[in-house]
Amino acid sequence: MMLKNNFSSKDPEITVGIVMPSDNASNLELVLSESDLFELETDNKIYPSCKSLTELSIVIKHDKLHIPELNVSSQVISLIPTIDSHDAHLMIKNVKAGRGFHWEKELNLKYWGKHEFSIVNGSMIVKNILKLEDYLKCVATSEMSQHCPTEFLISQTIVARSWLLASAEEKHLDLKIDACNDDCCQRYQGMSNCTSESIKAADLSYGKVLTYDDEICDARYSKSCGGITESYENVWQGSRVPYLTSVDDNDLNGVDFCNPQFLDNTSISKYIGSVDEDDDYYRWIHQVDQKTLIENLLTRFNLSAKRVKDILPVKKGDSDRIYQLDVIFIDNKNEEQCVTIETEYAIRDFLSNSFLFSSAFSIQRNDTGFSLKGKGWGHGVGLCQIGALGMALKGKSYNDILNHYYPGTKIMDMY
Repeated sequence: MMLKNNFSSKDPEITVGIVMPSDNASNLELVLSESDLFELETDNKIYPSCKSLTELSIVIKHDKLHIPELNVSSQVISLIPTIDSHDAHLMIKNVKAGRGFHWEKELNLKYWGKHEFSIVNGSMIVKNILKLEDYLKCVATSEMSQHCPTEFLISQTIVARSWLLASAEEKHLDLKIDACNDDCCQRYQGMSNCTSESIKAADLSYGKVLTYDDEICDARYSKSCGGITESYENVWQGSRVPYLTSVDDNDLNGVDFCNPQFLDNTSISKYIGSVDEDDDYYRWIHQVDQKTLIENLLTRFNLSAKRVKDILPVKKGDSDRIYQLDVIFIDNKNEEQCVTIETEYAIRDFLSNSFLFSSAFSIQRNDTGFSLKGKGWGHGVGLCQIGALGMALKGKSYNDILNHYYPGTKIMDMY
């Protein structure tokens, strides 16, 4: 695991969580590219090969990890490539993607590098340890598809490298990983999504990072800003970040880069990521009923309600994303009460059990609850992926794209 702003001068080694404790995994199925390309290491022994077995299972048994095929038990098990080559890879079956979102899926995914298996709070965690540049060859085409223009893929790769090296969020310090494999951090679906296009983008941007005042940028990004990006402090309630301020996401004619005029809804499936869904990323309508609202008042806030009377925006950001919301409800004593929800994330979590597309919406009461008419997908801060895609399709360079979404930044070579 890297330490914040402290890494080797060239292509540091990173640790990525592939299976997380929250997945509650107690057994895993693995497929090795070749058995003699891996050695197996336990707490006290090294096995030079996997006995010609290419398919293994790891289960939790008596508070230890157990491989039935080899009759091996240990607190920690590592699978280590014996050659420095992409020929040595490991498939992990049923890896979760889109945790907690409406697009959550399970995928069979292949990974390079070393893998460490252990137990945290009774569930398995799998860590993938590999070089940063190998990781980045898989990120851009996990976030979006291989069919995106090269200039977009280069932009996404530079942003992904910058975000990870900045290590600003340090979300998983307790697990001793630099990032997880999913939307919580950034998507990494291993070599399953590595293509000649993503390798080219990583090679062309090798070592390049976004900087501001000679510091690596905490380069945030989301799927679609909806026409205007959001300022950092309105989403994460921290201090203002000069390069993460709101920008109008449009061309000289005033047409938003993420507008269907740049990329119509019928062709978007060609460009979005493999776990994403065909939908309207620019404008959308979501219905939330009384039953859901009453249940979520109880589960999120331990408040009992007969009905929700109104939902009132209190504070909005530059992109119209709501970051403070009042929910007016009638309690079991027929008295009017109010609960205030104070972050963009909490608002999206409250209004949809599969996480609302964004917090930029208008509200209208109806017979069953409320209709939310919204725009954009995600928090809207920094690079808008579909907007950047629109710019690239119109011939803009990666420099144009990054200068647009991160004003005042410079691209520098870290190594």
